[in-house]
Amino acid sequence: MSGQLPSKSSRYLPALAAALGLAVGGPLARAADVAAAPPSGAVTVLDNERVHVERVDIPPGASVLPATGGSDQIVVFIHGGLLRSQDSGRTVAWRDGRVRWRAAGDPPEAASRNVGSTPIVMVRVSLKPVTAVAAAAARAGWPPAVPLSYPNIPGEDLLTNDAVFVQRFLVQPGQWEGVHAHPPNMLYIHVRGGQWAARSRTEREHLYPAPSPDGGVGWMATIPLSEGHESGNAGKEPIDLIWVTLRK
Repeated sequence: MSGQLPSKSSRYLPALAAALGLAVGGPLARAADVAAAPPSGAVTVLDNERVHVERVDIPPGASVLPATGGSDQIVVFIHGGLLRSQDSGRTVAWRDGRVRWRAAGDPPEAASRNVGSTPIVMVRVSLKPVTAVAAAAARAGWPPAVPLSYPNIPGEDLLTNDAVFVQRFLVQPGQWEGVHAHPPNMLYIHVRGGQWAARSRTEREHLYPAPSPDGGVGWMATIPLSEGHESGNAGKEPIDLIWVTLRK
């Protein structure tokens, strides 16, 4: 697979949704390895006027440094694990698909170390500031932001505040979402990827060019309900998908 991730829909996703993934593996870390492991790094996978998105891979024994920049942030754990604060010594178990919010004004945090035996993978979304005029212009012709609704699949509400709606959907093999709209300013994150298919009033049913990988992200273009758009899981395993809808 090339460095560019396949889009959820090649028609609806602009080129800026390309993402780079880093493979992490190897044997279980020994105590000496944990002490010597270097800090993990963050790789930018998407950047536009509204969000900056990074993939953070944390091998066993490595540390993750707090993000900087003073922006509101959402962290999604693609592959979870055990993180121990280097300040308090507290260890927290983070499950796959867990979502965490950090506001711009929250106090700084110390680094955390992966004290488990498997790599941790996170996607970190930093929200960029936007003026009221720009926000209104982006939503011209659309009502105020609401959570995404799939007619055929119930969603799990993970986070709601003044800035975002964050939802999680599990799409079973052979299942279709049902016809729905995509308003402006939506980001998707695959906790578990898979092979998508799509159809609409102007497109026959077709497979997307390649399967979406775990951790694959993209910025969704707007799609009015009148287009009759929906996607379905054409693979053999469930697709675990998170949607982030910006409210401003």
